[in-house]
This record gives sequence, C-alpha cells and structure tokens, in this order.
Amino acid sequence: MTQREIKELVLIHGWGIDHRIWKNFIPHVEDQWRVTCIDLPGYGASENKVESHFDQGNIDQIVNSINSEIPENATILAWSLGGTVAMKLVHRRSDIKALVLLASSPCFLKKQDWQHGVEPAEFNQLLRQLSKDKIKTLQTFAGLVAMGEAHPRQTINELNEYLLSNVPEQEILMSGLEILRDEDLRQAFVKQHCPVGIIFGENDILVKCSTGGAIQELRPDTHTIEIPETGHAPFLSRPQETAEALMTLTARLY
Repeated sequence: MTQREIKELVLIHGWGIDHRIWKNFIPHVEDQWRVTCIDLPGYGASENKVESHFDQGNIDQIVNSINSEIPENATILAWSLGGTVAMKLVHRRSDIKALVLLASSPCFLKKQDWQHGVEPAEFNQLLRQLSKDKIKTLQTFAGLVAMGEAHPRQTINELNEYLLSNVPEQEILMSGLEILRDEDLRQAFVKQHCPVGIIFGENDILVKCSTGGAIQELRPDTHTIEIPETGHAPFLSRPQETAEALMTLTARLY
C-alpha cells in the first residue's frame, strides 16, 4: 500500500475512560484504516502532561492540546464527550475528511427548544454525586451506559475494567461533565465543512435515537445508523456491527 492510499482513522474516547476503551473495537477496523487513538488531557498517557495552568473546562484548550496528534486527511470517530471535542476540532482543521459521531450529540442536555437531551435535573444529580465520590459515580455511569443492552452485565463488567483502573483526577471528571452540560454546538454543527455521520445505540438513554431526526433537521445531509439492542457504547457489545456501520457511513460520506 502506498502512502497515498493509507486511510487515517482517529478514535477519541468519551468521559471517564481513556483510549483503552477501543481495545476490542480496533481489530475490526485496522485492516481498513491506520488507527490513531487520542487521550484527552488528564486521561491515560496524557495524564502527566497537563500543566498547572491548563483549564480542563475550556474546550478550546482541549482542542489545542490534541490538535498536533491528529493526522492530516483523517476520518474521526468520536464517542460521547469525545464527539463534543471533535465537533470543535473540525472547525480548526479544514483537512478532516469526515466526522462520525458515536452516541454523541451537539447538545447533550434537554432544553426548551431541544427535547432530545438528558434531563438537567438528572445530570445535576450526577454532578453532585461526583463531588462526593468519583468511584461510585463512575459505577453509576457504567450502569447508564449499559442500560438497553441485550447483556448489560457483560458491558458493565467490561466498562468497570477500564473505569476503575487508571482513574482520572476528580477535577478532570468534573470538567468533562461541565463541558457536556454547557456546550451547545448546534449552530457550529450546521456550519461544519466536512461530511458528518452518526452512529446511535438503539436503546441509548443518554443520546436517544430521536436525536438523529432532530440533527437531520439542523443539517439534512447528516447520515445516521442505529445498532440494534445496544445502549450508549455499541462498539463494546457489538464491535463488528459498529465497524460495519462506520464503513457504511464513510462510503456515503466520502
């Protein structure tokens, strides 16, 4: 394969878990793409690279910190919080070939003019819990992610393997939730230069499938696919189907 034929795929993880979350998904895509996994600031390999003046709640600073790690002409697959960061990143990088959001939305919380997000009261309860006990909060999150799966216990066990080892600092976790709470990227989403696809878990309770229709109203050229009998992390329980969905979407987007 020549350099010109190499396809770049960048994977950006979500809240609470570093790049290891992609471990069982990567074998299903690495024959099609050269894969780069990004650790957001404060996670995984990046945890010791966060300088004292770094503002974890500033999404622009987060984008600045990972920008140099993104290969040129890449397709980005970004999960949950990672999708929020990726939507900002795409504005910075005109070379990005395509953005595929995975269980991610331009507006995570429910609003008067956006009925497809998480109820603010429920989200604030998670924030309060995090301020008291980060391990218990991560376990609560695992339960929310697995809800709607055909075999939720299997997903919870896999999530706990990642969530409860190499746990980020509480400040990092809190800032990530605050970004999900505060960022509303609907207008930015409409203006993105690259094609966009979204993969949903059919039974996801955090980013509901109904979000797809609402996003298509914002941007009609958005392509969506649902993975049956999955929750907020379809790539964990159905890695092959998620990889196939990615390939189907990119074939439409390129």
